[in-house]
Amino acid sequence: MDFKRPARWTASATRRVFVGAGAPLAVGAVLAACGGDVAPPAPTAAPKPAPTSPPAPTTAPAAAPTAAPTAAASTAPKPAATSPATGQPMQGALIPTPRNQTVVLDQGNFQVFDSFNPFIPNGQQYQAGYQQACKEFLFYANFAAGKIQTHLGTGWKYNADFTQLTLSLEPRAKWSDGQPFSSKDVKFTIEMLIKNPALLSGADIRRFVDTVDTPDAATVAIKLKTANPRFHYTFICGIVNGFEVVPEHIWAKEDPATFKSNPPIRTGPYVLDRVIPDQFMFIWKKNPNYWNKDKEDFKPTYVIYRSTPVVDSAMEEFKRAQTDMPSIPYTQMKAMQDGGYKPMQILTRFRDPCPRGLTFNTDASKGVLADPKGRLAISYLVDREKIGANVWLLKTPAAQYPWADYNSNTQWENKDLASKYPLVYDPKKAASLLDEIGAKVGADGKRSFNGKPVQIELGTQAIVGNPEHAIAEMVAGELTKLGIDATAKSYSGTIWTTKYLTGDFDIWSGWVCGADYDPNRLFTNYQSDRAVPVGTSAPSANEARLKSPSFDGASKKLDTSDPTDPKNKPLFDTALEEYYKAIPSTPIIQTTYPVCTNLTYWTGWPTDGDLYSVPLNWWGQFRWVLLGLKPTGAA
Repeated sequence: MDFKRPARWTASATRRVFVGAGAPLAVGAVLAACGGDVAPPAPTAAPKPAPTSPPAPTTAPAAAPTAAPTAAASTAPKPAATSPATGQPMQGALIPTPRNQTVVLDQGNFQVFDSFNPFIPNGQQYQAGYQQACKEFLFYANFAAGKIQTHLGTGWKYNADFTQLTLSLEPRAKWSDGQPFSSKDVKFTIEMLIKNPALLSGADIRRFVDTVDTPDAATVAIKLKTANPRFHYTFICGIVNGFEVVPEHIWAKEDPATFKSNPPIRTGPYVLDRVIPDQFMFIWKKNPNYWNKDKEDFKPTYVIYRSTPVVDSAMEEFKRAQTDMPSIPYTQMKAMQDGGYKPMQILTRFRDPCPRGLTFNTDASKGVLADPKGRLAISYLVDREKIGANVWLLKTPAAQYPWADYNSNTQWENKDLASKYPLVYDPKKAASLLDEIGAKVGADGKRSFNGKPVQIELGTQAIVGNPEHAIAEMVAGELTKLGIDATAKSYSGTIWTTKYLTGDFDIWSGWVCGADYDPNRLFTNYQSDRAVPVGTSAPSANEARLKSPSFDGASKKLDTSDPTDPKNKPLFDTALEEYYKAIPSTPIIQTTYPVCTNLTYWTGWPTDGDLYSVPLNWWGQFRWVLLGLKPTGAA
């Protein structure tokens, strides 16, 4: 269903809502620069973090819904040797399961091995199979195929004034311990987030939900505090993740701020078999009692996620068919293919919904960054064309808007505003703006502001050498040329999460994310009432700590405006202009990712000709890829 149509609709597994029939079938994919450890919370895309030494080994839970026995120490493999430079394993872990029954997927450096709680910082290693094979969502946004796919939820509808949302649930669904999944679980999870404001991922729940009723086991009636025609977005697995329902019969007995939920009881087709921290490996085993097995026959018996080894090892292991989806640069993918390796394919038409970009800490304590002109000056130092042509994994367009260049997103564009606020490389304008706000060059060639030298750090969780880190280095170099002491620094995923949430950063080199269904999904994250002081964790978004009354006014009007009504387009234009003026973040390039897969043991992967699902192995939507795989019969 097209987003331009009325919003009071029920989800359908076949409705086309994101990409027009003639649109490029693209969204994003896993590679060395993306996939990441613990990304800044909120519905954001997740690139690979900077590596770090893993935590001390923890108990390895086995495949059972009630207990997690510890693996015998005498049988444990030796700890994997890691690269001093990147923290990556020197060789990938050898799997302990039959290869022709196992899908092996490489990802970033894993750091959380004993917790499966999505509501606390560093509480889950979501991209290690937990989100893809174990947990499930009510609805899935399939950006590749252009449709909403129903699952634990079967539909939704609003009342006439958008003050009540009713969700319909799948009555057959069960948790992996055999208990029924019902409206009581949804109600419990919503109310848990309301009662515990420090928990992550509950910003919109706390902001909009008044009461929750459960007329029956398959119906949830949510009364809203104010009209919200897009509240159903909350329950869709969009960019990477979505609203996660947890089982009341387990979580009601626990403190959600400390509970590790290990082993995780969820509704998915796989359960946790074991974790081998020394080998950076998560092993998931097919649940023989999966509630939907009659309709969804997952062929792999095991799904294994492991931290990717260094590039040379990753290439050799891929050619030996030890992994099905490697995490290697595009140049290496092409080198293997051009070198004659046959059982492989490379997908190159998939665009991530989140452009790469910079996010600024706009807090008053941040000197030149607290002034929109200072942030605009830095935007002028970003050579988007050069980055798209030479820095990114493969050639990709520069970004003008803070969303992906899908055909379905052209309805939000405004050429006049793009001309008025062009995102171009212009160091002279940057210098002029810095002079204008008082950050002038002194006799020593250095700029100062309010009597202090200007110092700026561009932080990222991307590994040194990965594109996001290279972008940070490029911008730091441009700032240095203008007399600013600027540095680029890579942090481990867990450290960066804390720094980002608490405002202990100047500029983040990562991505601009949120405008998945309509732009206000991004804009609302920057509203002033979501800003918290530096030093306080920001679980309700606005990590940029933006406080702009004019931006607030524009965005809040959109909060209660139907995004599918063409009459509201001027409101979106006004909000876009206020975004350009406030500049809490700035997009740099469209995120085009290649995806490489091995065809020795499994076929049915998405291709450029058949992008039936999001092919990113760290997204929740990857479950549909697992469902589509078929064994080749190789021994």
